[in-house]
Amino acid sequence: MFSHGTGGFVIQKKSRTQVKSTKKKRSVHDANRLFLRQMNVVLNRKLKSMRKHMEVQQLELNQQWLKMMQVGSIPAREVTKVIYKELNVLLITPCNDREMSSHCVLIEQSLKHLVRNVNEIKYIESVSACLSSNDVDLIMVIGSEENLPDENITALRTSTVKKAIWLSADQHVNQSETILPIFDHLFTQHSTQISDDQHHMGSTGSHELFMPPDPHIFCPQAVPSEYESDVYIIGDAESDGIVTAVAKSGLLDNKKVRVDGKGWAQIGDFKPVHTNEARQMLYNGSKLVIHRGESIKNVMEIAACGTFQLIGPSVNQSNGIDLSNFQQYNSCEELTQKFEHYWQSVDARRLAASHALAYMKYNQSHLQKTLRLLDIIFI
Repeated sequence: MFSHGTGGFVIQKKSRTQVKSTKKKRSVHDANRLFLRQMNVVLNRKLKSMRKHMEVQQLELNQQWLKMMQVGSIPAREVTKVIYKELNVLLITPCNDREMSSHCVLIEQSLKHLVRNVNEIKYIESVSACLSSNDVDLIMVIGSEENLPDENITALRTSTVKKAIWLSADQHVNQSETILPIFDHLFTQHSTQISDDQHHMGSTGSHELFMPPDPHIFCPQAVPSEYESDVYIIGDAESDGIVTAVAKSGLLDNKKVRVDGKGWAQIGDFKPVHTNEARQMLYNGSKLVIHRGESIKNVMEIAACGTFQLIGPSVNQSNGIDLSNFQQYNSCEELTQKFEHYWQSVDARRLAASHALAYMKYNQSHLQKTLRLLDIIFI
């Protein structure tokens, strides 16, 4: 360095501390760079291996697909020419059916996601006026205990547009003789809702399609203490029934048990459920529900409340419900084992209930069911 004070050059040496500090910084920096290089080498090697494995898997899948196509394992399916986003739907809903009002709104919202245009009218509004002033590709009626006016029945009968009706859960077809033959597709909540005589009145295609529980009613929620219970049993006490045998075994002793059925007073000190009590409150207040599985409706409503349930052998795979998402029992021994396991393990019980709740939310929603309805009609 220059030193102006001396008029010449002065060599200034760095102190040992400065040299050590510089060397230390360099050594740490070099070590970090070396570590990063090593990590990159390892990661690249693993990624390369994974990429190669995935390519092999994809090749195998393609070969399996081609082989299946060659042997005819996969039936040829015609590609539908119907594009849902080009459809115009006339949705006809009841006027004063409070139980169905929420379903009607959710079905309308679902259709708006799926089709081009949805024109919603009430039973009392003129169907012929809507058909004359709008292009309609599908007329969809939401069933109710209410009756359609005669002039609307006439308009539906004379129209050449595709027609479908989705009956409500507790609906009895009061206008069966005049209503059923009108529709190309009849969607019921369960197969027994329409008698054989009613089914053969016309060329109606009957389909079992359960309407999802109302998510504004059947949902996880806190409830007052009077609705709380340890175990909630649904169904009558049968002398040779599985649940009856478990109840007599003492497994339910010292537990607060609510029973929704007949014949339980002779078996234990159980508190009966009254008809006017809100089932969604009872489901949410219970730690565990046991039922024979006679009603898919119960299965779906309990699951939608986020409550754990043990389902008996009476339930079947109808209505497009995948029962592998629920815990079932087929014998007294199996019910006892599963009850003891899930009663003692709160985490396992919550996990199973959460899994069933997610299944209801993402696989059994109004959107999913409405899409299924359109698929049945147009594919």
